[in-house]
Amino acid sequence: MEQTVVFHAGEQDVPSMRIPGIVLSKRGTLLAFCEARVGGDRTRTDIVLKRSEDGGKTWGPLQRVLKSTGDQEAYTNVCPVADTVTGTIFFFVTLFPDGGVDIREWEARKRYGVIRTIITKSTDDGITWSAPLDITEQITDVTADIGKKTGPGAGIQTSDGRLVIPYGLGPELESRAMIVYSDDHGESWQAGGRTRSTSTETQVVELSDGSLRLDMRNQRPEEQPRHCRHYAVSRDGGMSWTEPVQAPELIDTASQGSILRHPFRQKGQDRDPILFANPVSTFANRVNMTVRMSYDDGNTWPVARTVHPGPCAYCCLVSLPDGTVGLLYENGDEHRYERISFARFDLEWLAQGRASGG
Repeated sequence: MEQTVVFHAGEQDVPSMRIPGIVLSKRGTLLAFCEARVGGDRTRTDIVLKRSEDGGKTWGPLQRVLKSTGDQEAYTNVCPVADTVTGTIFFFVTLFPDGGVDIREWEARKRYGVIRTIITKSTDDGITWSAPLDITEQITDVTADIGKKTGPGAGIQTSDGRLVIPYGLGPELESRAMIVYSDDHGESWQAGGRTRSTSTETQVVELSDGSLRLDMRNQRPEEQPRHCRHYAVSRDGGMSWTEPVQAPELIDTASQGSILRHPFRQKGQDRDPILFANPVSTFANRVNMTVRMSYDDGNTWPVARTVHPGPCAYCCLVSLPDGTVGLLYENGDEHRYERISFARFDLEWLAQGRASGG
């Protein structure tokens, strides 16, 4: 396993770098995104990017993709997706126009239509980006919905070419999950069907039969004997979902996680492995960044290996062309938000781990 630091707190006088998302472009470039914050959640926040043309060994200069125009405007919840057909990279984000409001106050207000969903795109491999486009009215009912989160993490392109963004609707304790999708390479975007959710933070993966699995952070009160992830499955492209159920092997510390279908099979396996990453510890204790692997579409998770045993939090997995795996994740020595690092490893390294956590 190899690791490099991509972003760090204080870089270019930015106090806090949070919420990573990463995609691989059609040209083979890695694009790593994160929030550049002045403080905590929903303080004034820009979106920044670094590019790597050598598989994550080195990273280019910091680029600003979206810049706040007000004292409290917050662009949050990064969620990029790359179209492998056209080469266009789409970047979804949530805009809180008065982000300085305390999170509990946001929940209590239930102000419909105030939180916005924004898209920008790049047709030159992430070097330049289009003007932001607000698609809130296309995908939500602004008279009844509180649009809450795009991802965070990354979207996917399915085997039939559909671009898919996981999407959460608030408020938190009444949350719903769905996808936002495009079948015309991003010319238009629609909303899929909704399901109950255990938080507004979700990620999506395509299973071997073409079904979609929505993985959900569990923001509910601590469960016994273990606090774990929940998920729902769609067999009609995201138009309807099964009732969410527990994923008992996927321990949840009340943090975001990342799920990925890795298109490189190990010898002797009949399908692509599904990988999952998150902090694995006791409830609300964000340490021990762990990557798990499933050979049966997420029904069991016999493999798990620790990437970073210390403080850590949000993360995003990505497949690389040579069959290795990348993980962009928050971590530190004393605190989980000291830096955002990129770890790269192969399946042989991962498979040496045991399900107990490596």
